[in-house]
Amino acid sequence: MRFVATLLLCLLSPCAWAQDALCEPGDPARVDNRDGSTLSLRVECSTSATRRYVAELTCADGLVCDRLQVEQDVTETPMGHAGLMDLDGDGMHEVEVRGMCGAGPNCEGDVYRIDPATRSLRHYLSDFYYELQVIEGWLVASGRSSCCSWSYRLWKLDAPHALPLDGTRMDLRVQVDATGDEDGNVDGAQCTFLRESGDNRVVVAPPSPALEAICRHYGESYDLTSPDTTPGAP
Repeated sequence: MRFVATLLLCLLSPCAWAQDALCEPGDPARVDNRDGSTLSLRVECSTSATRRYVAELTCADGLVCDRLQVEQDVTETPMGHAGLMDLDGDGMHEVEVRGMCGAGPNCEGDVYRIDPATRSLRHYLSDFYYELQVIEGWLVASGRSSCCSWSYRLWKLDAPHALPLDGTRMDLRVQVDATGDEDGNVDGAQCTFLRESGDNRVVVAPPSPALEAICRHYGESYDLTSPDTTPGAP
């Protein structure tokens, strides 16, 4: 899966992943929004062990409407970085800050979006994921959940949500589990759409055929769990 983003500007190089990583200012980034505003992002180093991401929203009248600061401890987040993206392709850019990573590809991520009503940057998403994308009006956060499966958390973009969005409150979850032979060769996948309510999970049909693209993480061959079954049932 690829980001549905027109721009992703990393401000720290991969060398920051080293154990002895130090804060490096990097090159600032700036993008124009469709409403005439601009969004800029830079890294400041208050100390060699502290990186500070500074985002500024300059409105069409030239005034700085909002200023966001996020600090990271370089030792705790050696792979930390930040970037600007247009997540849903609407011409209004977001700030994404990535932090601590796990043993696999998943890392902490926080997204800040422009609120046109208040002309400010709002904390929109806080989750642990590999990547983000938008599919036909759904925000999808994907991440590996085991050696042979991936989990996807979905939020309907036009539905009301408490912010920031996170992995404990979602509209749908999709689980894609690889199937294969004893030699570890993948020959298909089981794809299950779930609606969660507390500790309860109900299998549902995909709300959009386009979302079935998620099911093809391991290839074109997959089985879709029927809404009248429960995962793990015989």
